[in-house]
Amino acid sequence: MPAQSADNGLRFDPCLRNFFPMKILPVALAALLVLSLSARAQAPVGPGAVKLGKIEPAFVTTPEIQYTGGPQKRTGRAQKWLEIEVAYETKPESIDELTFKYSVIFDKQLINGEVTYANISKGEHFAVMYVTPKGLEKLTKGKGPNANSVENVFVEINRQGQKLDGAGFKQGNLPNMPQLTGFLFNKNQTPFAPLFYDRYEEIKSAR
Repeated sequence: MPAQSADNGLRFDPCLRNFFPMKILPVALAALLVLSLSARAQAPVGPGAVKLGKIEPAFVTTPEIQYTGGPQKRTGRAQKWLEIEVAYETKPESIDELTFKYSVIFDKQLINGEVTYANISKGEHFAVMYVTPKGLEKLTKGKGPNANSVENVFVEINRQGQKLDGAGFKQGNLPNMPQLTGFLFNKNQTPFAPLFYDRYEEIKSAR
């Protein structure tokens, strides 16, 4: 016979005492799991979320791409480019964008440039920028680069104006000297654009 409440006369079936915990517990656990995953996905990206690795400047030649739709056209000897690749690691599951600011001391001149990557997943990655053959010619006043032309490279990672990490190719501080722009180009602005597609993240287009 159903039990009766002593205070208000309402009847309560004792069988329901076991019914409600069994139904509510899975729902509560599922809600907690959703909240946990949401909090992880929306976790703020700050210092320590990204770690810069090795900075590798190297002189590379213009890539030759085979073309079968017409006559082959050569321009003579393949010219040199300066390639500066940077390794980095991200710890969050996903980051919407990261901006890499390059400062390169080249033949006692400071050149600056930046590239922004989008949709970076957790793991190890690479960023890269280039100086064109014409740029190298101008910076060296027609003499051409040599092994000592790259004196140092400084790279800083930012997200929406906040610095996350920074490092240099060699020890030292970024000097206070005139800065030159227009010499550093991202991969999409060079003939290297179709190469090594899976090695680099998506470059964010300027609006």
